[in-house]
Amino acid sequence: MAVVRRSAATLTVAEKTAFINALRLFKRTSANGRNYNWYIDQHISFFARTSDNISHAHRSPSFFPWHRKYLQLLEFDLQTVSGDPNLFIPYWDWTGSASPFTADFLGSITNGSVSSGNFSPSWGWSLYRSSISTSYLQRRLGQNASRPTAATVSTVQGYSVYDQSPWDSTVSNSYRNRNEIELHNRVHNFVGGHMGTREAPNDPVFWLHHCNIDRLWWLWQGTRGIDTYQPRTGTTSGVVDNTETMRPFAGGSTPLSVSDIGPLAYSYA
Repeated sequence: MAVVRRSAATLTVAEKTAFINALRLFKRTSANGRNYNWYIDQHISFFARTSDNISHAHRSPSFFPWHRKYLQLLEFDLQTVSGDPNLFIPYWDWTGSASPFTADFLGSITNGSVSSGNFSPSWGWSLYRSSISTSYLQRRLGQNASRPTAATVSTVQGYSVYDQSPWDSTVSNSYRNRNEIELHNRVHNFVGGHMGTREAPNDPVFWLHHCNIDRLWWLWQGTRGIDTYQPRTGTTSGVVDNTETMRPFAGGSTPLSVSDIGPLAYSYA
């Protein structure tokens, strides 16, 4: 059954409650051999080059497909623990005026800390492998960067080449790299606090942010083509090519396997 991912700004009170309760439940239980902290572990482990000298999650072509698989697994696990096959990850359109940081959703902020209400320690949300010495989820909205504007998004979406050599953060004419730097990184820095660290999934806004990144890639694919991933099979080392498995996911989880969201049991409104 396919779910339709929608903007967080359109969620009903019941949908907000269902999503945050599923996260809360997954924090203290497990599903399909994983728990919430497993996701934080993987983001830390695959943030940079791994022992096999391959970049999987960031600063490489597999940035988009790696996170697409990552989100798909979390969505499936949340559906499992909640018993709700209709549950979906909403996306945060950061160019709009609606904020997800509210008392009834991802938690309000006092002096940089989520110290009460949703996703606070008293609510039952504990930090995991935190490099910031605090028991409170930290956010520093706007202190380190501004949100991307609609004009910036439009410019980035206009790049026609998916990626190219040397397949890293120095590539200038690359949709993957321009999105990662000018949109993805900027929002992580805009939120700040835990979102500015390797253990960013401690903050549930991570999923809404990456859902929007995935949506933008999907929109880009709609005009440029689904099978546009570069590099192709056996073309280079140090990065994942189109038919290589992305770690830590199961064999067969290649960029090609997630290029089309049609078979992945979700779509976008």
